[in-house]
Amino acid sequence: MQILPAASLAHLIKHYLVLENEATQTLNLRIFADGNPGIVFYSSQPLWQRHQNENYLHPQSFLYGQITQYQNLLSAGSLKMLVVVLQPYAIYALTKMPVVELNNIKLDLKYLFGQQGADLEDQVLNAPHYQAKIEHIEKFFLQKMRLFVQPDLLVPHAINLITRRKGIISVESLLKELPVTEKQLERKFKTQVGIGPKKFCGIIKMGNFLKLLREGRATTKIGDLYYEGGYYDQPHMNNYFKKNAGLTPQQYAGNSNVLALNFLQTTAGL
Repeated sequence: MQILPAASLAHLIKHYLVLENEATQTLNLRIFADGNPGIVFYSSQPLWQRHQNENYLHPQSFLYGQITQYQNLLSAGSLKMLVVVLQPYAIYALTKMPVVELNNIKLDLKYLFGQQGADLEDQVLNAPHYQAKIEHIEKFFLQKMRLFVQPDLLVPHAINLITRRKGIISVESLLKELPVTEKQLERKFKTQVGIGPKKFCGIIKMGNFLKLLREGRATTKIGDLYYEGGYYDQPHMNNYFKKNAGLTPQQYAGNSNVLALNFLQTTAGL
């Protein structure tokens, strides 16, 4: 379920995702890039991340930066998660830190915000329903607004151009519409978004393709979806998809346990 934020916070928060999956066995989960950082609160069984045959326990609330490589998670039973999906530049605007340093990193809210983070975690996890949880989150963000630094307007403008074109735009085309050099644009994106504009375009383009796949139009051949999504070399796109999602477009389209566009349940070993 997707919930929009208060209008006064839309420049920082894109939306909230409520993710739930009742299960009695361990769930194998896969998450990959969507171009947005976020904050996660989960009140289910322990959530682990698998990496090189080792499992790392996640704190019950954490902020994550850009995801540049797919990640495998384990949930020891039922999954109950609230995700605050942030605007691509929101962490930079609130913390003033170069967010490229947070790529593929998860930070405990208590580590990042001290007692305020601990209080927010307690309020959200103990709230009786999701609307109450969101009210606590928005109160926290409104308090943080005094630290808000309007990011360089060029970056939001570039992001708007990219999303309106569904990622089907080259850096060269962006530069024709922006008063900036290629090196300046690259530096601004990595500082404020965490990744360069070319990679961001690729993620948005793939996200649009995922939406086309999930629509599941029975009369549309998958080859036509490649073309509609802006891909003209199917083998190259398959390799890109496999590298970034860890599975093929056909495996993704046939998965009946997609929790969010870039978050799904998988089988062990995939």
